[in-house]
Amino acid sequence: MSAATQKGMAVIGALLVVAATSVATAAILERQNLLADTLIGERDRVQARWLLRGGVDWARVILQNDARHNALTLRSAIWAQPIAGLEVRTPDGSRSALFSGLVEDEQGKFNLTRLAVGGEVRAAELAALESLLNSLGLPTSIAPAIAVRVAQTQAGPGRAPVAVGLRSVEDLVALDGIDRRTVAILAEYLTVLPQSTPLNLNTASAEVLSVAVPGLELATARQLVEERERGHWFTSRGDFLNRLGDAVTEGTRQALLDVRSDWFKVSGDVRLEHAQVGMAALLNRQGNAPPNLIWMRG
Repeated sequence: MSAATQKGMAVIGALLVVAATSVATAAILERQNLLADTLIGERDRVQARWLLRGGVDWARVILQNDARHNALTLRSAIWAQPIAGLEVRTPDGSRSALFSGLVEDEQGKFNLTRLAVGGEVRAAELAALESLLNSLGLPTSIAPAIAVRVAQTQAGPGRAPVAVGLRSVEDLVALDGIDRRTVAILAEYLTVLPQSTPLNLNTASAEVLSVAVPGLELATARQLVEERERGHWFTSRGDFLNRLGDAVTEGTRQALLDVRSDWFKVSGDVRLEHAQVGMAALLNRQGNAPPNLIWMRG
């Protein structure tokens, strides 16, 4: 092999080494950048989760203020107005994030807890749920499965619960026939509360109102809701019964009805540069004290 050939091969070899080194260096830098972005994103997510607690505190404050100044729980109150793009600061004050949130009255919904008592399904409540699903254009066939799921979370005579308790309607997505689209619809009309609760006449939809009040036709319920939304709120349970007039039945008198609520769901999200984190929480208001946080997920 000539000297020129050897020299050429040496140059080629050197170039290959340089190329391989460049590729390896680029790969290392890319991994470092990816790691840095991951760490920054994780830092932002952690801080965003902390800021979400600030959103819950915001809800607690406005609900406490509402309890102090209003005898009725109304959809026109300040607590019911959504917050969009509220600026909040990180704990050290160095960065700002945007919080958006919504408070919902869970006592204006059909409480699934009432479907069973002591692990036994209640036929009347099951029929009410089937009627509600029918009015929403959803298959009534999913009602028995929901009722059984609720019953399984309750202790019965001589036996413990056989299923984990439900926190929210979102937990029903695992049941046959219930997908996320169905859950999204149900969440507007159904709730899961730790105890049986009266229905708030001032926040319930016509569909829920008609199934909660025995003998109340959906058309009549819609008329009552339209009148209510024009500012003619129900001042008491007795006021509601008086407006029903001849439509009042014995079942109506026995129905769990109220004009004030103690259970609220808070939903929100925080945008902090590289991260967006969402959450949902259940609050229980007792008297004029700050509402208790029952659970929070996010």
